[in-house]
Amino acid sequence: MNRLSFVSVCLLCLVAGGVLSGCGWVDERMADCPEESTMTLIIDLVNNKDAELNSKLGSEHDRPVRAALEDYLTDVFAGTAHDVDLSFYDQRRRHERTFHQTLVMDAEEKVVAMRIPASDYLVIGAANVSKVPTVKLISEDEEENISLSQGLSKRVETHPAPLFTARRRMLVNQERDQRFEVNFHMINSAAALVLNCDSCEVKSIRAEYGGLADAFRIADSSFLFSGYSMLKTDVIDVEPYLPSLSAVEYDITEEADWIYDEFWTRWTKTPLMVCGVGFPSPAVASSVEGTTIRIWSIYLYVTLTSGSTTLSELSIGAPLPAGSLKIIKGWLLADGSFSPVPPHEPYNPGPGGPFNPDPPTPDSTEVTGVSVSLNWKEGSDYNPIIGY
Repeated sequence: MNRLSFVSVCLLCLVAGGVLSGCGWVDERMADCPEESTMTLIIDLVNNKDAELNSKLGSEHDRPVRAALEDYLTDVFAGTAHDVDLSFYDQRRRHERTFHQTLVMDAEEKVVAMRIPASDYLVIGAANVSKVPTVKLISEDEEENISLSQGLSKRVETHPAPLFTARRRMLVNQERDQRFEVNFHMINSAAALVLNCDSCEVKSIRAEYGGLADAFRIADSSFLFSGYSMLKTDVIDVEPYLPSLSAVEYDITEEADWIYDEFWTRWTKTPLMVCGVGFPSPAVASSVEGTTIRIWSIYLYVTLTSGSTTLSELSIGAPLPAGSLKIIKGWLLADGSFSPVPPHEPYNPGPGGPFNPDPPTPDSTEVTGVSVSLNWKEGSDYNPIIGY
């Protein structure tokens, strides 16, 4: 568990000098205001990033791909918050939002002073909303409906930063030096697709993720799904991360290519990679057809140097939880379609080496099915060939 307690904010409340504050805006309730309350906001970053990187890109030969992905995700899995929005819903006044505060942090720790009336509150917080332009905080006046939402755009840009939310019941009374902790947790996720393209002449690729959530309702920690939006991804260039090769460092021979391990077999071209950051997937499958279990989907568009485009629809049978990273690896075949196993070609690694006629087994159990549409065009009918 990687718990990063970064942001400590003391809410102390000043009313002097005409400053608008929690107690200043209702004069008749001034007697209810304690002299001081302290709230500690904690960015509680719990994720599987390092474990997933070690599991999927942990070999020496995966270093360039891993380095490229880690750099891309630097801001996504940062344990700090730029801005925080706090809403206080008074449980004794019909759950009205009686106090609201926004804080600009830009630091690991920041102290803000104010006073709030003594009462029983549900505190709901959202952090980093200003860093993700496609996500908005909506229905702030309604305790049961306050949410972070992408709306219902057909295609949504990938999130450039983490989103955090929190909720905490807080009984403020007349005692001095009350202290409360409010823990913020990450609610978006990242998924990367890494492709061996040795068998394919690729001009360009793009990918979109389907079946992910559109919104998060904070009061009851519920993700909302419309099934309409597609999350766009970014293409990550691995080329700048390739090392200066030396026969001594990589034990290169004329018979062996510069990157080799049990999954990739041989890389002769730089791997391709896309990554998207958005709301998570459902926890359980949305559809089951035979052995194909689909929780969410990846739509991969590969344009070949010949000009034709191949669409592969990947059914993903493993959930993408909040705060997580998932890495899926696979191969592009000659026609541009995705395969979870390499092209089956009997492989003799050199003089005297064993001849291997058996097809390899999938490295990833997450891809439960692939449907392929060759010569795909924008707006054309989807006529898939069941590929796996």
